[in-house]
Amino acid sequence: MSRIIYGWLTALISGMPSWLGYFLADLLAEVHYRFFPARRHAALANLAVMMPRAGRRDRVRLARRMMRSYNRMMYEFFRLPHLGREELLSSVEVVGRENLEAAFARGRGVVIATSHIGNWELAGVMVAQWGYTLHAVAGVQLGRWLSGAVRETKSELSIVTVSPEDGYRKLLRALEHNDPVALVVDGDVYQQGVEVEFFGRPYSFPAGPGVLAQRTGAQVICGYCERVSPGRFRIVIEKPLDPAAFATTAALNQAVAATIEQHIRSHLDQWCIFRPMWEPVPSPAAEAVGDARSAEA
Repeated sequence: MSRIIYGWLTALISGMPSWLGYFLADLLAEVHYRFFPARRHAALANLAVMMPRAGRRDRVRLARRMMRSYNRMMYEFFRLPHLGREELLSSVEVVGRENLEAAFARGRGVVIATSHIGNWELAGVMVAQWGYTLHAVAGVQLGRWLSGAVRETKSELSIVTVSPEDGYRKLLRALEHNDPVALVVDGDVYQQGVEVEFFGRPYSFPAGPGVLAQRTGAQVICGYCERVSPGRFRIVIEKPLDPAAFATTAALNQAVAATIEQHIRSHLDQWCIFRPMWEPVPSPAAEAVGDARSAEA
């Protein structure tokens, strides 16, 4: 039943004119901001760490833009299963694909480290369109009821979803077959965390990129998929990080964290994380005062 409902939703949304889909996504951004207080408080708490010199009014504006970007991503996510190959490829500019191909030429697989910028799901589909079987670590998506349907749809797109509970076993096997492994490193589904410096603060970062690379010799490639305009995207693939160049796993993970930090800093308005990354969420009472002051921002 969940697959039927999910298929109906994707067909309905993909049949909508794109201008209307983006219009509705943008229109609902204010609803997202005002009626999801836990997400709002978390976004503002994170931005307070990331932009310590910015005023609250600026952070409120940016939080609204982050939620608009998330709404757009959700519209694009439901459209994705029905996009034709030519339409998909023509909507995406790719910078640095040669870096990915050079890493695969080593025959040890590739660890792709990315973040929740723009449309990270689209990036995974593009890697699969290039002929690779992508193994992506992901938790529950769209609620437990629809999560199975999402995974089935991804498998049809050559994306294998790996649960965090599976540990490293399936990922190591994928790398042995020279397949790519994708880790969204600013998420919260990883089982093992290591402390790194992230935006000038200690942060529990997934151990996966460094551990997988050091165990297998696979290179780590950081990248992101930004939305250039509605329906247009740019995937940026950085030069690989060779585990042999780092004395320890911790040093490699810190290098990955530093690169991901640069990506997020450059695309804060498209960064879609709505949980407190460093600190407890401010109390609703404390936020209410600030909200009243910034309601017109």
